[in-house]
Amino acid sequence: MKVLRVPRLISAREDFKDIRVGQATIVACEVDGESGWALPGGKFTTRRSLAFNVCAKINNIILELGGVNPAMKVKRAA
Repeated sequence: MKVLRVPRLISAREDFKDIRVGQATIVACEVDGESGWALPGGKFTTRRSLAFNVCAKINNIILELGGVNPAMKVKRAA
């Protein structure tokens, strides 16, 4: 049985920040003392270029499906 690793969010290091492309975001995190990015499917990478490419592909998928609708106004939600 595979043990799932839960990444810890980091913000202290300047070179490891969340990557945003359009409406997609890849989150920076730290796993076993190693800084990198959490990818879809429970994967982890330390390569910024790979994380950026994955983020761009996710953004393309979001746009093909019509984008993300803005949240409903708070007054209407209640």
